[in-house]
Amino acid sequence: GHGRRKGKKTARMSKKEAWMIRIRALRKRLKYLRDAEIIDRRTYRMLYRKAKGGEFRSVAHFNAYLESLKR
Repeated sequence: GHGRRKGKKTARMSKKEAWMIRIRALRKRLKYLRDAEIIDRRTYRMLYRKAKGGEFRSVAHFNAYLESLKR
C-alpha cells in the first residue's frame, strides 16, 4: 500500500520522465489523426505546439479538447 512508499512522488518518477511518457503518447495520437486525415496540417501544428506547451494533462484530456473543437 501507500505506507510502503518512501520518498516523494517525483523521486519515484521524475517530472521529466512523466513528461516524456505523456508527450510521446500525445504525439503518437497527433500523428495518427494527421495521417488518417481526421485533422489537417494546420490543425496538427497548432495542436502539436499546444501539447509541447503542456496544455494537455493526458491523451483523454486531449481527446476531450478535440471534441470541443469539432462542436
